[in-house]
Amino acid sequence: MKWIVGVSVVAAVVFALATTTIPAQTIVPDQAVLKLFPAETQGVAFVDLAALRNSPLGMEVMAQGAPLAPRVPKLQDFIAATGFNFQQDVDRVTVGRLDARRAMFVIQGRYDRFKVERYLADHVTRLDTYMGRSIYEDRDHDFGVTFIDDLVIAGYTDAVKKAVEQASLPASSIALRSDLMAAIRGFEGGSQVWAAGDFHFDALSATQLPPQAAAAGPILEIVKTLQGGTYQMRVDTDVHAKLTANFTSTENARTLADLSRGMIALVKTRIATQNPDLLHVLDGLQVSNSGAQIVVNIDEPGDLVRKQQVMGKSGDTGLAGGDHVHFSMQIDGVQINPIEWWDEHWIRDRILSKLPPQT
Repeated sequence: MKWIVGVSVVAAVVFALATTTIPAQTIVPDQAVLKLFPAETQGVAFVDLAALRNSPLGMEVMAQGAPLAPRVPKLQDFIAATGFNFQQDVDRVTVGRLDARRAMFVIQGRYDRFKVERYLADHVTRLDTYMGRSIYEDRDHDFGVTFIDDLVIAGYTDAVKKAVEQASLPASSIALRSDLMAAIRGFEGGSQVWAAGDFHFDALSATQLPPQAAAAGPILEIVKTLQGGTYQMRVDTDVHAKLTANFTSTENARTLADLSRGMIALVKTRIATQNPDLLHVLDGLQVSNSGAQIVVNIDEPGDLVRKQQVMGKSGDTGLAGGDHVHFSMQIDGVQINPIEWWDEHWIRDRILSKLPPQT
């Protein structure tokens, strides 16, 4: 009888463990970075460029050599002077939104500090020293830059100085609001991109919209009631993202969610046969609402992203008579002529003749 009781106990324990809900793994935010942001920070966004580069889909997209940094003249001057490669040298970027016009950036990566400081010294209006650290200030734009270990801190000058103050405190000394930290700690593990915070559009006016959007007045009034939300994205072989938006009322959230679902359904019926790729994109969008919150889940196959890759760039340099593209193909590094593959005799001799005869 004792063995029956023992087996029963073991079975009960196994059943309990099997039916217990295992909590989803969440991210572990870098407290040493988050502590640099001041208490008045309204929102935080993060991009792990190193993880994106190393993801299966990211490696495929990066292999095409598309430039990561925008073609801005001043930025190109900085790259030329410092040798900094945005595509390879930036690992992580964290942005704090202080208010509608002010922000602070924390950039982690590899750079030649001597060259960067020399470039800044030649292009800023003032070099200040604060708590033993050099702050390169552009007083015309109230913008400052400083360095803390391997971090580059840039943004609103007062915020940069507060970051210098916070840097000497323990990593646990985070001044961000508790609700903002709770939202950050709730993001799913593996998310290379995430953002959380307050977003207010109550100052947005219909007069700021283009004339074509004048009919969007009622929707604009709903958007103005947006209080904030979260966004997270994970890239592996595909793209997975989730957006939450919090509104002031349940009615506004339900109305906007219904409009979104209706618009998606309408567009899908219009482009079902003409644009299958867009149809697949829309199939990956799921809009739901609960109370005063809207949730948008996005799951897109990597094939759709790959189709957007640049295959080549046209040009009219040299003695070219007009804009054109040179197209070539290689097999194992050997240049081949694809036109040969169109020849009926070549296909018969090189392919069909080597296949086993059909029975």
